[in-house]
Amino acid sequence: MSSTTTNTDEKTAGRPSAQSLAGEQTRHGFNWLRSIGFLGSLEGCRVLEVGPKHGLDSRLLAGLGPAELVLIDLPSKGNLVREWLPEVGRVCPTRYVEENLLYLSREGLAGLGRFDLVWCTGVLYHNAEQLRLIRRLFDLCQAGGRLVLETATTRNEALVDLNVVEIHWPQTYRDTGTVTHLPSLRAVRSWLDMVGFADIARHEVYQSEVDRFRALFTASRGQDAREGRYYAHPGNGPGYAIGAAR
Repeated sequence: MSSTTTNTDEKTAGRPSAQSLAGEQTRHGFNWLRSIGFLGSLEGCRVLEVGPKHGLDSRLLAGLGPAELVLIDLPSKGNLVREWLPEVGRVCPTRYVEENLLYLSREGLAGLGRFDLVWCTGVLYHNAEQLRLIRRLFDLCQAGGRLVLETATTRNEALVDLNVVEIHWPQTYRDTGTVTHLPSLRAVRSWLDMVGFADIARHEVYQSEVDRFRALFTASRGQDAREGRYYAHPGNGPGYAIGAAR
């Protein structure tokens, strides 16, 4: 038994953990957005981070001095979030909401308000209702607000350059129960446009072997953001089921 343990340790020795890899990607993307001027001082701004988990992004965002940093994550992540939450709270005013963003009541959604920056990294591909989630992110941006969206995308070489979504069902992707839909880059861009985002840009910031299968997007919500978009069509108004609070 001890020899088996030793062999396992030898195989994993020197390999970075999933958390350390995520931290490296976070810092790289964050620093890139700072370098191009997308992220400056957040003084006076309200910031929403969806799915903070380990708080890697939260610490970086708090360091930019927002007027308020609102964090929302699933109840199952509550204990993890509370481990590092006081650290972030000492840096800037912070509020933690323990809810599923897609299933907030109308009252709960109104209670969040709207934000100057919505930050959603590593969340989209864990959700089967991806267009609905992006619509929710749009609704949480105030006019002139900005979005940072990072996600894994399809690894199927036959699909990478198409406008499609790869569905893993009934066998989920790599047996991770929450990953059933992996969009292509074009699919993510299309969804952002459909819900009304403008100034959509993809930033190739990761190492080459990662970059093809992960994507960092930025976008903004303008005053006329709904004009010519899918949800502006007759019958697809605010009460339309996809993306509407229920």
